[in-house]
Amino acid sequence: MLMGTVRNALFAVCVASLSGCATGYKDFYKPVAGATPERVASTRVAPPPAVPVVERIASSDMQAVADQYTKRGYGLIGTSVFNSGRRETEDAAIQQGAEVKADLVVILNPRFTGSVTTAMPITVPKTTTSYSSGTATAFGPRGPVTAYGSGTTTTYGTSTTFVPVTVNRMDFGAAYFVKRKWSFGLEPRELTDQERQALQSNRGVAVRLIVDGTPAFDADILVGDLLTEIDGVPLTGVASLGPLLQERDGKRISVTLVRNGTRLVKGVQLVQSQ
Repeated sequence: MLMGTVRNALFAVCVASLSGCATGYKDFYKPVAGATPERVASTRVAPPPAVPVVERIASSDMQAVADQYTKRGYGLIGTSVFNSGRRETEDAAIQQGAEVKADLVVILNPRFTGSVTTAMPITVPKTTTSYSSGTATAFGPRGPVTAYGSGTTTTYGTSTTFVPVTVNRMDFGAAYFVKRKWSFGLEPRELTDQERQALQSNRGVAVRLIVDGTPAFDADILVGDLLTEIDGVPLTGVASLGPLLQERDGKRISVTLVRNGTRLVKGVQLVQSQ
């Protein structure tokens, strides 16, 4: 009887704890640096849907996930990555995607990371009843008289039992994307020391990723190319590329690059992005 009461109390506590907690997809959401609502709105292809498209992926490498979808023309606007021992639903990730106006939510398959067992104290009511009985004999003029009696005493209190609770913990993750306009269509990175040696210069940027179907893709610019100039203006690093492209938004530009030691000049028609 007592253990049944304990199990019922434990179930109630667990249900209350699950229903009373916010979702990890919302609590651990982090926007990408620079992905302000204004910036996202100005570069997206279309208004956000009421419910974002959902895709699932087995990878746990968030950078690899971001690169995979960037190649398809999406821009990453935020991520949710966390470890939890409570129930997390995909609906919560989709709801978070709708709140941040994502076109696409990519949900990473949950990954088991271990179990934690703790003792949970459960206090339940406890009632103790004691029984007593007795006899009494009295002697009178007509002889002895015996009386019989009984009674109960009830004591009310509580009892605390420690119940082992095992919680399975999982890694959860989701990435939120918008379909965006790409003026040029590549992601640069800074030069390595070896690339600076090959160029005999500290100026330039390397191509880290090419977006399918963009001006850079159509101009046959490749991953690993070393870009040195835009319209004859030297590139001093990654930070210098964006302003040069913004000044020439929608125009045709000349891109000077080095590929396997060979200097090439490419003509690229930029897309109007604003």
